[in-house]
Amino acid sequence: MLALMAASPPSAGPGRSAASEPAPFAREFALLEEMTRTIEAAAQALVAGLEGREPLSQVWARVRDLEHQGDAVARDLFDALVTPRVGGPAPEAFKALTGLLDDVLDAVEAAAARLALHRIRRVLPAAVSLGRIVLESAGVLRQAVAALRGTQDLFPLTRALHRLENQGDDVLRDAIEALFAGEAHPRDIIKWKDICEILEQGTDRCEDIANVLETFLVQTGGGDHLVAGQVVLDVGRHEVRVGGAPVPLSAKEFGVLHLLLRHQGKVVRRERLLHEVWGGDYFGDARTLDTHIGWLRKKLEARGGVRIVAVRGIGYRLDLTG
Repeated sequence: MLALMAASPPSAGPGRSAASEPAPFAREFALLEEMTRTIEAAAQALVAGLEGREPLSQVWARVRDLEHQGDAVARDLFDALVTPRVGGPAPEAFKALTGLLDDVLDAVEAAAARLALHRIRRVLPAAVSLGRIVLESAGVLRQAVAALRGTQDLFPLTRALHRLENQGDDVLRDAIEALFAGEAHPRDIIKWKDICEILEQGTDRCEDIANVLETFLVQTGGGDHLVAGQVVLDVGRHEVRVGGAPVPLSAKEFGVLHLLLRHQGKVVRRERLLHEVWGGDYFGDARTLDTHIGWLRKKLEARGGVRIVAVRGIGYRLDLTG
């Protein structure tokens, strides 16, 4: 896991106001935001081509220019990180995010290139759907990175990225099944399978970014309040409320709920729950986790608008019921 926090900044010297000093990594944050705007512009151009609103050859040229622009932004960001400084997130956080954002932009450019080089005339509907998912993901990325500067509550945005990645998986799976079940020419099968997989990989990288952002938020203290339905967890006060009323939880119940809320809608493995809540040296009965899950269900599900789902052989997932 990345070490995302650097040392605390020194106090302002005599005659200097701390408020007058520039925020740590202000330029790096600005460059990250520029990267996300570039990705969104490229995704918009790609969807315009997929939907037949612009010629694919022109779309590729535009996306290629945007990809070069993104490369230049990434170089500027890596160069800026060479200068040592104190305060704010550690440089590794920016490097990880920059690399993943560059991967998303590369996926958009690769898809546009294949559409143009293959001289596509009739676009597969699944490719249009995947392109729209990539575009929606790009918009969420832009919002999330903008919110990151103030360590605001990013979890609604990262959950949206997880949801979109799941949609991308479903569309790709259905597309491949339809390609091999029909009478498509083998050349078309290979071509569209390649294009659809590239687009889906773009949503995978968006989910990777969501994971980095969630870690960033937790380690900078920006994730002190987690909300799902009527359930509100306050990390600092070690308090849980359901529908505004306090609900007493044991320390272990609180720890399990904290992990499930952080990864709402995603499966948290049994091994991770046991390791992080009970400790790495726990060798007791694994069924104790199931017991605590049962207690949480009784305390939360009736009025909380959530349900805790057991995923056989893997772990547990917290979903909204509405």
